[in-house]
This record gives sequence, C-alpha cells and structure tokens, in this order.
Amino acid sequence: MTKKELMDLLVGYAEEYIPTAAYSLLRNSHMSDYKGEVVPYSVVEALIVDFVNYVGYRQGIDLGLYTSDLRKERGGQVG
Repeated sequence: MTKKELMDLLVGYAEEYIPTAAYSLLRNSHMSDYKGEVVPYSVVEALIVDFVNYVGYRQGIDLGLYTSDLRKERGGQVG
C-alpha cells in the first residue's frame, strides 16, 4: 500500500466513522477510562481529523485535512 493509498483509506474511514463516533465512545467505554456524557460532535471531528493529519505527518505527508473537508465529502452533513 502506498502512502497516498493509506491516507485515502484513513480519510474514507474517518468520513464513515465520524457520524457514529460519539456513541461508539460510550458503547465501548469499557475499553477506556472515559465514563462521561456524549462527546460534542465538534470535538469528535477535531480529534479524528487531528489524528489523520498526525498519521499523514508521520508518513511525510502534509495532508492538511480540515473538518470542513469531511463535511464536504458527506454533502455538508454535520452528523
């Protein structure tokens, strides 16, 4: 897998995962120390985008992914 293919895969997975991520955190809270309420959507988006950008950085790619980029891919949907 090339670095570009990896990044395309991660961005695709992020787009797919973000709408359900906050509830996934609660559902899987037994796997972490998080025991709070549903995380605000904007925080979920920011963390996932930051992580994808971090992986890109570690691969030598300045992906420059913004949360708004993922919304565009989902047709402007917020959640």
